[in-house]
Amino acid sequence: MDIIGIRAVSESLKAGDEAKKLIVEDINSKRITEILELASKKNIEIKEDRNYFKKFSRAAQGVALQVKDYEYYDLDDFLELPMDKRSNICALDSIEDVGNLGSIIRSASVFNISAIIITKDRSASITPAVIKTAQGGLRDVPIIMVVNLARALRKLKDAGYFILGTDMEGDPMDEIIVGGAVYVIGSEHSGLRLGVKKECDKILTIPMNKDSSVGCLNAAVAASIVFYECFKRQ
Repeated sequence: MDIIGIRAVSESLKAGDEAKKLIVEDINSKRITEILELASKKNIEIKEDRNYFKKFSRAAQGVALQVKDYEYYDLDDFLELPMDKRSNICALDSIEDVGNLGSIIRSASVFNISAIIITKDRSASITPAVIKTAQGGLRDVPIIMVVNLARALRKLKDAGYFILGTDMEGDPMDEIIVGGAVYVIGSEHSGLRLGVKKECDKILTIPMNKDSSVGCLNAAVAASIVFYECFKRQ
């Protein structure tokens, strides 16, 4: 898997992430001098290959670091951690846009969310674009992949968590619960699926201008608001 973009690659090298190779579009570019120096100090192979970047958008900025594929966390193993390491969790229901997933991971890091749960199907996974958008957030927030989200929520309830869903109609956001809570964010297109919604102990609504022509919030924005409300109460 590739980490792309000057900032993302630089942070990965500084963090000591295991890397196989650094590929650059122009080895003489002054923008990547620090990255080249870091890679050299770590004895990482450096290769100049302009054609390699045809598969990426301009967001790659002419630099890619080849690393091993992301290793997802197991829910059962995560639940064995001390409670202060797994206090508040975010579960994503059908978030398929990689930009949204990356932004949610970034916000989760900023607002101290313990982990994010995604599903194996109907969900964006950890890709180079997600890593770039997350801006280092993956080092702070474990990503747990499950096959069935409703079943995972039932397991979390059995473990003592309170499940809070978000929807256009629900209780006021000031009734949010912190500590031992799971915040479920649905797709901005279809919201929470019925089976997932049934597993929620409470549904919360983010107050919005009723006269707005927009209708609903982007999923990543909604998640950030929920995370902030949780964080400020901790």
